[in-house]
Amino acid sequence: MSRPSLTLCRVSLVWLLLAGGMQTLQSAAAAADEPVLPGDAWVDERNPVRVAFGEERLHLWSLRVPRSLSVPSSGTGEVCHPIDAFLGVKLAAAGVSLAAEADRRTLLRRLTVDLTGLLPTAAELAAFVGDDQPGAWERQVERLLSSPAYGERQARLWLDVVRYADTNGYERDEFRPTMWRYRDYVIRSFNADKPFDRFVLEQLAGDELVVGVPQTEADRDALLATGYLRLGQWDSTAAIFQEEARLQAELQADLTNTTAAAFLGLTMSCCQCHDHKYDPLTQADHYRMRAFFASLERVDELDVSTVSERERGEKNSHESALGVRDRRESIPATYVLSQGDAGSPAEEVRPGFPALYWPGDAEFEPSAAGGSGRRLALARWIISPENPWTARVLVNRLWQQHFGVGLVATANDFGHTGARPEQQELLDWLALEFVRTGWSVKSMHRLMVTSAAYRRSVDLPAVVGAAAGDAENVLWGRQTLRRMDAETLRDCLLQVTGQLQAASGGAPRWPVISEDLRHAQPAILEAEEGKDDGRMQGWYADPAGEVRVRSLYLVRKRCLPIPFLQVFDLPDSTTSCARRDETIVAPQAIMLLNSPETIACVEALAGELLSGVPPGDGWQDSVISAAFARVFLREPVSGEREAARILLGKVLESVGESDRRHAVAELCRGLLNANEFVYVD
Repeated sequence: MSRPSLTLCRVSLVWLLLAGGMQTLQSAAAAADEPVLPGDAWVDERNPVRVAFGEERLHLWSLRVPRSLSVPSSGTGEVCHPIDAFLGVKLAAAGVSLAAEADRRTLLRRLTVDLTGLLPTAAELAAFVGDDQPGAWERQVERLLSSPAYGERQARLWLDVVRYADTNGYERDEFRPTMWRYRDYVIRSFNADKPFDRFVLEQLAGDELVVGVPQTEADRDALLATGYLRLGQWDSTAAIFQEEARLQAELQADLTNTTAAAFLGLTMSCCQCHDHKYDPLTQADHYRMRAFFASLERVDELDVSTVSERERGEKNSHESALGVRDRRESIPATYVLSQGDAGSPAEEVRPGFPALYWPGDAEFEPSAAGGSGRRLALARWIISPENPWTARVLVNRLWQQHFGVGLVATANDFGHTGARPEQQELLDWLALEFVRTGWSVKSMHRLMVTSAAYRRSVDLPAVVGAAAGDAENVLWGRQTLRRMDAETLRDCLLQVTGQLQAASGGAPRWPVISEDLRHAQPAILEAEEGKDDGRMQGWYADPAGEVRVRSLYLVRKRCLPIPFLQVFDLPDSTTSCARRDETIVAPQAIMLLNSPETIACVEALAGELLSGVPPGDGWQDSVISAAFARVFLREPVSGEREAARILLGKVLESVGESDRRHAVAELCRGLLNANEFVYVD
């Protein structure tokens, strides 16, 4: 028998109580011909999680909804930034000395890299240093948040989380010609400060938000957002080997695991084959979440043209993208798979949320757009106030962006094996503030970077003994020294040498890759031999002048990452990346010294520097000053100037006085390999 509505059950219960009956809740439910569902795991021993694990897994900080907290008092009566007030409590208790505020050059460089992934110009630095009016820092923050480069930077970080790539993966790794439309949607969303809850809704269920033909650009974006649901790998050989069932199971597992990690900080992948080893998640929880995606249908040429564009009919004017649609009828059943094996289905499950809170089936209705409403129900639960994870996970990612490490160091794992937050009160306050301010990502950036904590130096305080109480800097008494990530390093290399070209999205660019690397991939070799039957398995290099754009716009081919980026810890794009590695290995120095990208940049910069210098005596000092200003945004100190003179002199001795450009290029190459350029302090 179908389950009666909650309203009917409540009305029946009220009627029984008013009639003076002594029936219990169970009796009332029986009268409605429906057994009482178990409650949450904390109050009901019948809850599946309680049955499986008892109470031992329920005592975890992240399982409780963030509670409202008052900002701690500074104790002096002075108004204190909320972040500094929360941090100050534990810093004072631990007796940790605070690092001083960094100088203005360091601060603007840090802020510009964090918010835009680029370096400030000399003119921007001069304007900030010369601004002695109140609010100078806040004006720089607003300028950078309004820059188009802000959306590009935020998009790069989000694309890590959702494992973006332009190709299918697996052995053929075919190119997806329109996948970039999702990337550009993400850029636009961050630049427009789209509320994060809407951002979630669109990516998980944008097609269920648009009724009929898209009327506006906002409707178009909602459809483009469903590109998120197409980012997983696709094995085009599955049909050849009659492995469609295996492929579908892998696709749904990957989508379930990525969604749980990216939005909720849950390691749902760990309960795909069995109950979770550590967290209060059962194997059924994985498949209950997977069932939300059972109605999804892949569309390779989703028409995203608006009404006005279609009224033009010219067929070529229609825009298409990778997306999805939802079916309302004939939805395949979802089964728990024994040991995760697609060929071993066990009991059937319905869509549902984690059973420790909601052991019953999820309730949903068909969407106005004609879909089942499953993914829309999932998206709305993810952004609901009852969900303890979503807001915490996002603000933690933003903290990681600005401080190097999140308040929870394991950004994709808020479970028992993940890190514990030393500053949970601050994390919870930020999560609630994020929701209170309308899920505004820019507002959260603004809040974090205007704190004194963000503006502190990376240097240890002079009182070393006091600083030793927080050697790992988990209490945030100083800033964190960070190496530029791969894309930022390449972009800044192009920027300071005058090679960076403006781009505003569009199809990805393909840089030149050596034949040895291309032919090490059988699929690419097959394509170059004309044997791929038009599947676009190859590498399609563009002219060198067209690839000097931000690295965000370069192709991400799963089987062959761009070598310059890969050596600087470019993440694998098959799984969600919570935080980039920061290794220090010899190939990085070799790449930055000798790669074709570096050589082209330093030769271009050398030409620029010499073009502005008189040919007579004293040219060396002029070039040295100009080079330091471009690369480090400062004048060289005396020891540096002398070392630079010696380098120029030795090169000129070997190549001849006439080849000044080569000598200056060698100087520039040395500066670009310095830690001062590669690291953000």
